[in-house]
Amino acid sequence: MLKKMCFIMGFFVLAFPLLAQSFDCNKPDFGARIEELNKDGYFVKYMEKAGISYYNYTGPCRMEVHDRFTPSISYAFIDNQLYARLVKIPENEGRTEDIRDRMEKYVSKQIGTQPYSMKQDGDWWVYQWFNEKDNIKFKVKVHSKTNEGKGAFYYEPLRSKLKLINDDDDPVSLRH
Repeated sequence: MLKKMCFIMGFFVLAFPLLAQSFDCNKPDFGARIEELNKDGYFVKYMEKAGISYYNYTGPCRMEVHDRFTPSISYAFIDNQLYARLVKIPENEGRTEDIRDRMEKYVSKQIGTQPYSMKQDGDWWVYQWFNEKDNIKFKVKVHSKTNEGKGAFYYEPLRSKLKLINDDDDPVSLRH
């Protein structure tokens, strides 16, 4: 029994540094290089467009949004640095007001600030948050009829590297 306990404790002591280095999809290390984040090989590139590389993360990832929806999550890199986490939520049932209230509560908690901008653009409700301390912005769009959702959690300093990019090509515009 003592040998078994020693083995288990030894395993955790040796494995802990490996776990600490893995990618945390809930708190992405914006600005980090793909080589640092992809040590486990879980990032799979699927597209490059207008100087932005897009990756799916195939490793273990569980976010609060997974408790209610089946989101599509991808990551955008500029010059091999993590620029944005992009989330799409398919059409779903429920009241738009409940979805908006829940989103305001959870996103504000995650970002650490209240939305600085809320507006309606056609059938879409558009929210924006800005965490000045970390230079991170979050933009969310919720369709008022279908409850489809789109979100971009992104690192503002890397946007300056997107010279002469069309808004349609910038993933944080949430046009697609």
